[in-house]
Amino acid sequence: MTMTAYSIEVPDTPAIAGETKPRIDSINVDGKLTTNMEGVNNMHDNLLLGMKRAGPDAQCFGYRPMDENNVPGPYKWMTFREVKDSATDIGSGFTKLGAGSKSRVGIFSPNCIQWSLVDHGCCVYGQISVPMYDTLGMDAVKHMAEETEMAVVTISPEKLVDFLKLWPDLPLVKTVVVFGKIPRGSGASVPEGAQLMTLDDLKKLGKDGGHAPLPEVAAVPSDPYTICYTSGTTGKPKGAVLSHMCFLSTVNAARNRIRHGHIPTLDNSDVHLSILPLAHCLERCIHAVFSGHGARIGFNQGDVRKVVEDIGELRPTVLVGVPRIFNRIHDQVWSQVNARGGIASSLFSYAHGVKRANLKTGSNTHWLWDRVVFKAVRERFGGRLRLVISGAAPISADVLDFLRVTLSTTVLEGYGMTEVTGPSGVTYSCDMQAGSVGPPLGNTMYKLVSVPDMDYTVDDMPNPRGELYIKGYNTFTEYYKQPELTAETINADGWIATGDIGTFNEQGNFVVIDRRKNMFKLAQGEYVTPERIEIIYTDCPLIEQIYIHGDSLQSTLVAILVPNEEFLRREVEGTAAISDRASKPLADLCKDQDVIQLMMKNVKIWGQKNDLKGFEIPKAVYLESDPFSVENNIMTPTFKVKRAAAKAHYLQIIAELYAKSNTVSA
Repeated sequence: MTMTAYSIEVPDTPAIAGETKPRIDSINVDGKLTTNMEGVNNMHDNLLLGMKRAGPDAQCFGYRPMDENNVPGPYKWMTFREVKDSATDIGSGFTKLGAGSKSRVGIFSPNCIQWSLVDHGCCVYGQISVPMYDTLGMDAVKHMAEETEMAVVTISPEKLVDFLKLWPDLPLVKTVVVFGKIPRGSGASVPEGAQLMTLDDLKKLGKDGGHAPLPEVAAVPSDPYTICYTSGTTGKPKGAVLSHMCFLSTVNAARNRIRHGHIPTLDNSDVHLSILPLAHCLERCIHAVFSGHGARIGFNQGDVRKVVEDIGELRPTVLVGVPRIFNRIHDQVWSQVNARGGIASSLFSYAHGVKRANLKTGSNTHWLWDRVVFKAVRERFGGRLRLVISGAAPISADVLDFLRVTLSTTVLEGYGMTEVTGPSGVTYSCDMQAGSVGPPLGNTMYKLVSVPDMDYTVDDMPNPRGELYIKGYNTFTEYYKQPELTAETINADGWIATGDIGTFNEQGNFVVIDRRKNMFKLAQGEYVTPERIEIIYTDCPLIEQIYIHGDSLQSTLVAILVPNEEFLRREVEGTAAISDRASKPLADLCKDQDVIQLMMKNVKIWGQKNDLKGFEIPKAVYLESDPFSVENNIMTPTFKVKRAAAKAHYLQIIAELYAKSNTVSA
């Protein structure tokens, strides 16, 4: 099939989306950096630039030390100089252990200050960091270690127990470095010829007798910086090799946006709370942008349930999250407003309506309502937020508008994927109309390709429509040791198919309207994109999480639904026939046939309210009391449903739902 492409030049931005090269002021066509980046050639140089801007004694990384009772204290900060020195010690230690330039070093840990110190240490001495995670099970960890042939693995204490079981099958891993104290008894499980040490031991090794000689040639932009494994939603994890150029070009594209006034300025007075996993590109890019601007990064204490406590302690000026986090904020605030009732509830709703209407004029502040009504919401987030970014998955217009209205600050939505180093585009700060993900960043090109089998073509009027393809300085080099998969993903001209169907609006912003990946055809010939339907349903207060299932042998959809416990109890309590059951355990409510029918009714009403076609509304639902999570292998770390895993987990239940719905329809 001949592909028809449509390209667009985006106004008021350094990017040109077309067949020409993307433009970045500080990178020339040979892929080398010019003096505009002040000598930055790799990610370590980026940190040094931040240190130059903020000063060597300015705060850089912060964490909450725990006391003897495991209670977190106030944030303690490392200066840029201390981060630089620690990174040098660590990189030198790796080198003395035999990990030379371009050797792979594993990082198996949730977000913490040690994670970033190890990553920067690899940059200093040219090693390639490989973030590891066990969301696909420990077999995936084993796969990452074997495929990259890593000799050193750095690890958090809580991950060590599971890794020790794998270690005998990983003969190339000669050293495991533990963040903090080594758990008692762990030494007995170390394979013969290997060693277990602490990060402090490694730093001491790196310093003793002087640092190891630095590589004769420092890393250049085209050199690999990291291998970022992407779990995706199906199949074995694949390692996207990302160069220093990938991240540096993204940093500089953000810098261009700041210079043009499209993103708020950043300096050492700004502080970001690191919540999203560093094993994925979005958070890593955010760290790079902040470090390069001399801003501060505070790490959460490692428990997502305690993020609100960390926000209160840190009082961040920037918050980056995924839609699930912001959906929960939206639902909780409205729940509290509705529970108050009376004048307070009416005033909040009225003020929200006024400010939301004003978004059309480009304003999200109000001299009265911001002081009287929405101040309490801002205070919940420390009272200093001036930039909020949502990424990793689509966010609904209602939630995006809610954030802009209640927080009275700049709220941006980003778009991207691992293979293009996380964010490839982001909205402008002045654009307050929800529905688009903004124009491409200055290191990126976009084009649309017709998808005739879905009736989307670049000849559509008034705006061309098609699948988005991306190309630029941020494009990954390859899937590590998987040339065939690489060739399938990057076409001969260097473009990557995203799987997202979209168009460009009058302002040159990309608008996602459908999804090609994971699309399936029902028995009657109708195409269904489950992610789009799931996004609509997760905006329903009664629904916390949802997995939509369908296949070509069935004419209807079914759903696995995790209810919002608070709203479900309220709904049951308000239904006279079953109100006496509202206090039952959630697991019991989820099995109650009357409650299931109540939820089914709400699913139908919500679908109709949001203009879903009849075949897009599930005809049977299963209520799940155990939320989808990384731990039970149904969600990725960025809170996307892993469709293959969900299907396998609920296979029997899905069969029962279809048997039930087919019996009813018959």
